[in-house]
Parts: sequence; C-alpha cells; structure tokens
Amino acid sequence: MNVRINKEKSIGKVLYIVEGNKTEALILYYIFCKIYDYQFESILRGKGYHKYNSKENIMSQVFVINTEESNIKTIDKDNDFLNNLYITLFEQYDFNVDNAAIYYLFDRDYQSNTDVLFINKMISTLGNARDNGGYDRQGLLLLSYPAIESFTLSNFEHHVFEERKETGKELKQYLHSRHINHQNITEESLMCAVRELWEALQKIGKLKLDLDDFREVNKKIFDFEEKEMESNKAYRILSLLCVSLLDLGLLEIEEET
Repeated sequence: MNVRINKEKSIGKVLYIVEGNKTEALILYYIFCKIYDYQFESILRGKGYHKYNSKENIMSQVFVINTEESNIKTIDKDNDFLNNLYITLFEQYDFNVDNAAIYYLFDRDYQSNTDVLFINKMISTLGNARDNGGYDRQGLLLLSYPAIESFTLSNFEHHVFEERKETGKELKQYLHSRHINHQNITEESLMCAVRELWEALQKIGKLKLDLDDFREVNKKIFDFEEKEMESNKAYRILSLLCVSLLDLGLLEIEEET
C-alpha cells in the first residue's frame, strides 16, 4: 500500500482534547505547524493560552486543550470543566466547538485509566469526529497502547506492532535509549507511521478503516490489546493518532490492486 500526503488541504476547525500537558501538544505542534503550516493554538494546564504560526483569513485552525486531569473519565459529556472551556473557546477565541472535528487522544494506561467499562462506553459512543448521532457531543476517541510515545516510535522504526511494552514509562525509556524524538518527525516519517498503523490493523484481523463510523474497528483493537495485556502483561505498540490525520484527509492510503 502507498501513502500520500496532502499539504494544501483546508481542514476547517479541529479540536484535540488530550490528557497530558506536554508530549501530545508538542507532537501535534510539530505535525500541524512544521509539516502542514497551519495555525495552532493551545490551552494547557498551568500554561494558559498560546498561539503559534498565526495566519490571516484562516481556513484551517487547530486547537489543543487539556482535560481537567490526566484521566479518561474527565471526557464525560457532563464534565463542567470541559463544557466551560468550550464556552471560553467560543467567546474569547472565536472557536465554535459545534462546528469542529473533535479528537480525544488518550493513553491506554491500565494504571491510571482503570475504568474499562467507561472506556468501552466511550468507544461505543465516540465514533465520528463531527457527528455521533443522538450523543450530545461529536468526537472520535483515539487510544495509544500503552502511550502516545507509540506514535513517535512508529515514525522511525518498522514492525513496531511486534514489540510489547507494559507502560508509557517503559516505552519512554526505550525511546530515550534509541535517541528517538518527536522533534524529528517529517513528512516521510508520518507516512511510515501510517504504514505501521495499517500493518497492525491487518495483523489484528484484516481490519478496514471505516472513518465514517470507527466504533467497530476501535472496539476490536481495544479487545485485542486487552487480551495481550492479560496474556503477556504488556500491550502491543500501537497509536491511533494517525487515524485523525487520515480522517482529515491530510494523509491518504492508496491500496494496491
């Protein structure tokens, strides 16, 4: 399969909701500012508001915000912190969440995100970045196993799904030992990450990306990884961050016929 990158595409308003206040935002900054040259804004815990790569008459606006805590349960639709932050985005920064594609980036960290029932509920609910039917909020839940650093690794090494790590801490130590850093992400490495994602989907069960409704595929990935943890005390290395880039049309998979 081939991967094509689209650097001139207008993507409208895009909101990433992340649990960490450093790594996820930095990775997204390098992708959207350094590779795609879009305006990028953030409101992060303890850091306040920042705007990067400011543009006039913008057709593509990427915003990154934190949840109240580093815990997936804080993305519940009744969470006052997020609801108030949405109001702030609209009133102070002209960012209407109702018109945005929303992606929730979280780690599948069994030590902190312990509520499996809630994760399953969110997987079965958050299946489309712009419309989730009767649910009050659009959005697509994208997990990383065991952590967001899996995305970084998939940019620079091949067949990473064959590797297993128990925790994000263990994975960070591995990246450090190999001198792998998200600051070195390029167009070519992004395409490598997509190929790694595709390879993982085939090994899980020849899964096809249904970007109109990602719930079924997301559930199969989650169940596979949970069995891996149960059997091997570690997750296969996999990040679904690339799914958002494919969903936005910034990267495209061209299957060979």
